[in-house]
Amino acid sequence: MIMLFLISVVMGYSVFMRYVMNDSPSWAEEITRYFFVWSSFLSLSFCLKRKSSIKIDMLLVHLPRWAQKLNLALIEIIMLVFFVYMLKGAVNVTIGMIRSGQSSPALELPMYTIYGSAAAGFFLAIIRTLQNFFGLLFRSSGKNAA
Repeated sequence: MIMLFLISVVMGYSVFMRYVMNDSPSWAEEITRYFFVWSSFLSLSFCLKRKSSIKIDMLLVHLPRWAQKLNLALIEIIMLVFFVYMLKGAVNVTIGMIRSGQSSPALELPMYTIYGSAAAGFFLAIIRTLQNFFGLLFRSSGKNAA
């Protein structure tokens, strides 16, 4: 929410400066792009916590509870493997940005601060996926597994 608020404020400022003052800030679009990137990767963990991803559970609801739990555990394992793979790639790219010393055009921020958002997002997604997996394993059978 904070990032979206900041994006709105900076873009509002940019529009005001462009159309009212005839002096558009060169940094505004760049910083909002970086806020959006960070917001996207950080929201991954939040969506995993709330289980708000797109899913089709037509088959799942008709399975017995033990099969539902097994299915959900397998999904968590697949997601964990995917996030670990993506984290490895994101860390490699971020290390490459650190070594290159590249900076952003308008703000002159080190590019690893932007590329590091993927590593941070996937790291948090791994933690959240592990929480979901162990929560699923140790959840009492009286609760709905779906």
